[in-house]
Amino acid sequence: MQSLSLTAVGLLLWLSSSAGWPQDQSATFTATLADGASADDAKARALFELGAVQADLNELDTAERTFLRGIEHLTEAHSEFSPLLLDPYRGLAQVYVQSGRYAEALTVLEQAQHISQRNYGLFNVEQTVILDEMSAVYTAAGDTRNAQEIQRKRLNIGLRRYGEDNLELVPYRYHLAEYYELSRMHARARAQYEDVIEIQESQLDRYSGDLLKPLRELVRLDILSGDSSSARHHLLEILTRGTEIAAVERARSLAVLGDWALTNGQLEIGLSRYREADAVLVTDVDSQTVKLFSIPTLINFIPPPSPVDWTGGSKPYQWGTISAELEISAQGRARNVRIVAAIPPGLMDADYKRRLMESYFRPRLVAGEPAATPHVRFTHQFRYFQPD
Repeated sequence: MQSLSLTAVGLLLWLSSSAGWPQDQSATFTATLADGASADDAKARALFELGAVQADLNELDTAERTFLRGIEHLTEAHSEFSPLLLDPYRGLAQVYVQSGRYAEALTVLEQAQHISQRNYGLFNVEQTVILDEMSAVYTAAGDTRNAQEIQRKRLNIGLRRYGEDNLELVPYRYHLAEYYELSRMHARARAQYEDVIEIQESQLDRYSGDLLKPLRELVRLDILSGDSSSARHHLLEILTRGTEIAAVERARSLAVLGDWALTNGQLEIGLSRYREADAVLVTDVDSQTVKLFSIPTLINFIPPPSPVDWTGGSKPYQWGTISAELEISAQGRARNVRIVAAIPPGLMDADYKRRLMESYFRPRLVAGEPAATPHVRFTHQFRYFQPD
């Protein structure tokens, strides 16, 4: 059975990934201190490694005490502002997050940021990983306003370090755009991609292959919003006139053009684009590991609004889960959608079934031709208010 797993808490998972919080923390702090360190440093390192293992085992109170002991050793051996404390504070913050103690997590992350700025400068780029962790904590706590503000501060660091027109700023704008997309703020994401294009066009040729990625993102947003912009035409223009375009970039761009055609009722054009993209990958040795068409891909699914989405506010909420089984036709449409599990049951079943039936999928290709996929499982999470 093919599994399409989409999650409304993907934003938090993405932020945690961006921040560098691994699923297995036991190896996180092995390189915190250099070999040949003092006895106090070595003892602190051993404590941090032990604390990470304890956190993995969900022994959170014990892990907290272990991290604090290690931090105390380092502080006494060096100072309260030693950069050696950066990773330990981040590890302690993750213990607090696992415990649901978000205020404490933010406190130690703010201390880590202060240490980073004191040692490396107010706008040092190394602190961005700490900002991502702070944003993740705010998101987990349901404070999306401060989570967004932290992400904007992250971009501001890049602006202060590199300037508005420097290509080094592009990854910062991509990062913020991805955050906005996962937060369903498509207009703000669009603005970031447009800024990327403006930077690249000021530094590169109009037909540079580097422009393909932000243009693809704009076409995707056009698909989701039902709008039309010049991005698709610019994308086609580069594919026609551009030189030195990597096969993978050409294939990905053709696939997105196929997505646009499919969702706009141009079935044959869409399928033709998919065949063309697949042929590019098949004929390029370096691209054969890229799997654009191995499983169906959601193109324009927009989760139905939950009760929390409708009303907003700060009332406590919980995460619910819904799973469906369905078929995907060779034309990219869902068939025989069945809700097979839901927590809580019945709350969002009909809404999700309807949205899946309305959505388009990029079909998988078999031997270069669109093929149906008979067994697909879809999983998603949504917010609902805690019962009184």
